[in-house]
Amino acid sequence: MKYKKTFIFLIFLIVVALGFGGWWYNNNRVAKYHVNQTRTATIFIPGMGGNNITSNYMVSSWDKDRVATKALQVYVKDNGKVSTTKQFNKIGKNNPVVQVTFQTNNKPGFEGSRMPYLMRYLHNKYGIKKVNLIGHSSGGTIIYDYLTRHNHTKDVPETVHFVSMADTYPLKDPKYINNLPKNLEILNFCGDIDHTGSDGLIPTKDIKPMKNLVKGHVKSYKFQIYHGDPQQAQHSMLHENPEVNKIIAQYLYN
Repeated sequence: MKYKKTFIFLIFLIVVALGFGGWWYNNNRVAKYHVNQTRTATIFIPGMGGNNITSNYMVSSWDKDRVATKALQVYVKDNGKVSTTKQFNKIGKNNPVVQVTFQTNNKPGFEGSRMPYLMRYLHNKYGIKKVNLIGHSSGGTIIYDYLTRHNHTKDVPETVHFVSMADTYPLKDPKYINNLPKNLEILNFCGDIDHTGSDGLIPTKDIKPMKNLVKGHVKSYKFQIYHGDPQQAQHSMLHENPEVNKIIAQYLYN
């Protein structure tokens, strides 16, 4: 019995060591890199049920590596009132990043209609004139709806880049497509677990059609697939992946 317990304990230690080794490798395999620093703010919009925690790894990693600066966390109430819940750093020529949480965070259509309040707040309070918008999962839908249906108010920043991570746009009404900013650059990004054609939640073939929707209406469009194991390429792990962080940072800032 004593030897059996010792054996089980050794197996446990091996499993823990392998798990830690995988975590360490995943977080340290990307070489340091540098990007241009500008005043353009990057706004992270989470998907269904998401909040600041959704983007914490990505934003904190950028901040740690001095790629971008963790600047603000803001909260958008259903009535359109926006408030800063925490300011970490000043907005400057430091690639500031803003993490957003909506009071109602499970209705993308409604959240899209709250985006003008958010953008006007950032413009008027912090003097932000240009933004990059990153949307994970249905966060991409929120951004798309804002850009096509609600981006017609005064005192809002110009949207330079739109990064859509693992979202689909099959049912979007094309009659609003002409409202997309003509100088907009889009990166449509998704994961593919072990070349299975899916990120574990959404098939790659369902993400690709965005090209047909936006082609000819924006300055540029790029589709990119990240292939990896479940820890790297799974739907909810994309923004926890340092290689993905690097790809997106270099797209936005270089």
